[in-house]
Amino acid sequence: MQISFAGKGDQVPMEQAEECSRMNCRKRAVTRVGEENFCFDHFCSRCYELLERADAPLPLAMGDYAALAALLYRLDECAQRALEISLGETELNNLDRARLLDILLWSGDVTTALRQKRGKANGKPTGEEAGQELLEGSLGHVRLN
Repeated sequence: MQISFAGKGDQVPMEQAEECSRMNCRKRAVTRVGEENFCFDHFCSRCYELLERADAPLPLAMGDYAALAALLYRLDECAQRALEISLGETELNNLDRARLLDILLWSGDVTTALRQKRGKANGKPTGEEAGQELLEGSLGHVRLN
């Protein structure tokens, strides 16, 4: 049986190792996003591309709810995969861990901001406003400050 030395010190049988989907990349895939397998470096690059696009001012028309929902789904998927990689068996150095943490935190910031924008566009209360309305409703319109 041939052994493939995939990045980050992992040894896996070649029959079981899946390669990164990016062109000209022969590294072992550490995760799958959508229908594509990604090595660690290409996963991070893909997430950063998505985060930069989502964090740009007005990434989508506010009425384009389907595109916004798809973007939120992809951001959540990046955050979930970053968490899975960090807790998985892949050997990571401190820089790798920092990149995953950055992706996780930035994804959370961007998705929160996009959900708040979506809620304001729909006229729905978000964040503290929703909590305040719930509190007022349960306490008979008594305001706590």
